[in-house]
Amino acid sequence: MNFTAKRVYVLLAACVAFGVLLQGCGKKEDEGGSGGNRETRVPIKTSLPDGTDPTQARNLTFAQLAAMPDPPGVQKNDPRYDATRVPAFPNPLNLKEGDVVRVAGYLQVVTYMGDGDYNFHFSATPDSPDNYIVCEVPDDDDLADKNLRPLVIAARNALKSHALNGGEPSKQGSKISPAPYVEITGQLYYSDTHASGDAIGPDRQGLHRASNWQIHPGLYINFAAKPTS
Repeated sequence: MNFTAKRVYVLLAACVAFGVLLQGCGKKEDEGGSGGNRETRVPIKTSLPDGTDPTQARNLTFAQLAAMPDPPGVQKNDPRYDATRVPAFPNPLNLKEGDVVRVAGYLQVVTYMGDGDYNFHFSATPDSPDNYIVCEVPDDDDLADKNLRPLVIAARNALKSHALNGGEPSKQGSKISPAPYVEITGQLYYSDTHASGDAIGPDRQGLHRASNWQIHPGLYINFAAKPTS
């Protein structure tokens, strides 16, 4: 191989390597922590509907949120709702996407996602991480609604100081033991990584989400006293 050919070969190799690096950096973990590369519905999950007061939350039990039915007709990765909230539909709780809710449970694991979000799972009991609900607290730099930045920063700091010994969560997931009891306030958000009505399969750890409904963005995290009954 002559000198010119060697230079061309090295240049091509460098371009390929750089392209792979860029592609890898652009990949995002999905909000359920299942390892997908599509970051879904970013304008929705980083904002609240206009005029919404984040301090006025609807109190729900874990069981109520877990039993919230899927909105009818939403398809997997539905492009209709990339930048639009799922319309209101009849349901026993009279809730809709975009409502601010407060729910309590036991914090099981916190993961530092590829997009900078803190993804965490909370469950109904301290003993089992299965049948969990997902909450995500976004990176404050990525918020569509910059007015939420102080709330998001405070929520992330609360997670770090009360559950992570002041550090960042692991990208592989930091398990929290014993699982603390937490009250979580944020937007009711629908994850369309599955079509409405589809059975929810196990994640990479063999665990199951209790619902396709999530809290995203998470705005307030309160480490509360465990209930006595």
